[in-house]
Amino acid sequence: MTTACAPQIQAPDEPYRTVGRLLKQVTSSVIRGIDQRMQPYGLTAMQWEPMFLVASGKVDTVAALARESHVNCGAMTRMLDRLEKKQLLRRRRSDSDRRVVHLELTPKGRRLVHRILPVALEELRQHLKDFKPEEIEMLISLLGRMLRNGVHDA
Repeated sequence: MTTACAPQIQAPDEPYRTVGRLLKQVTSSVIRGIDQRMQPYGLTAMQWEPMFLVASGKVDTVAALARESHVNCGAMTRMLDRLEKKQLLRRRRSDSDRRVVHLELTPKGRRLVHRILPVALEELRQHLKDFKPEEIEMLISLLGRMLRNGVHDA
């Protein structure tokens, strides 16, 4: 029988679970903070991230955006419908392959991205406020290594 005051035995995999939980909690905290800051602009998490990805040139098709955002195509289509309705983004079928749908920000969307990018960066700065520059570089290096380690050959 265990009690609330009984010492807990640390399982051998506890450091890995702790890292995983902390990564998830930090990601959730950053997204929640950016979401709150995006409310005055009428954007949700599902909407501001794709706008950044399209603006950055990292994605230019619906399929690439869905892969990069880790969102299924149905949810992505509904979100893109909302962005189009707000006149922030346009979808355009490829001339060479009608199955491919390209994405582009409208002039209104580009103006909005320029306004909200500093807002998102400020939330990241808030989360990193007590970090020294060399600690931030180390964090970037470590997270990059974790990401590379997680890439599996198909």
